[in-house]
Formats: sequence, structure tokens, C-alpha cells
Amino acid sequence: MKIKLSPLEREALLLGLLSEFFSDQVSTGELLRRLRKDMLNMSQEEFSSLVKISRRTLSDIETDKGSQSLSVLGRAFRPFGLKIGLLPRSQQLLKKILEKEFEATDGQGKVK
Repeated sequence: MKIKLSPLEREALLLGLLSEFFSDQVSTGELLRRLRKDMLNMSQEEFSSLVKISRRTLSDIETDKGSQSLSVLGRAFRPFGLKIGLLPRSQQLLKKILEKEFEATDGQGKVK
């Protein structure tokens, strides 16, 4: 039985997983696997069909094997409202950037 999450539950799950990702507690592959299973409650077959990649490629991404193109990774993360980009390796620098961005907005992503 598939349980649907409310929009607030989905947002909380996404924020929690992204927090773990940005603090290097989970890998890119683990992040995708948990988003697929916990947020969408989809099998690899269902999800790979949705994002138009092979199940094998999805499995490789989720187990951090191989080297997928940015295009493939972008398609895999798009259903979650995420895009592939560059991040600083330094946690302190990432934190400063995010704090600066938060200060420049009203906390809702809108410029003050």
C-alpha cells in the first residue's frame, strides 16, 4: 500500500535529506534512492520509466557506481525540484553562502 505524503511532509523530508547531503552524511546516490523510495514510494522500474533512464543506470547512480552525465543526473533529480550544480567543498563556505542568500530574502526565496 502506497502512502501519500502531504506537501508539508514532502517538504520536510526533502529539507532533511538535503541537510544530510550538504553535511556529507549521505552520497548523491543515497540521496536519490531515499528521495525515490521515501518521497515518491516508487520502484526503480517505475522511477526509471518516469525520468526516461534505464533501470540499470538508475541502479548505478543509487549505488554511486559509474560516471553519469550531468544530463542524466539532471533528469533523475528533476522530479524533486532539484538541479545539478557546483557546490563549494568547504562546509564553512557553503554555510556562509546559504546564510547570505537567506539574509537577502524574506526566508521564502523572495528578494527583500
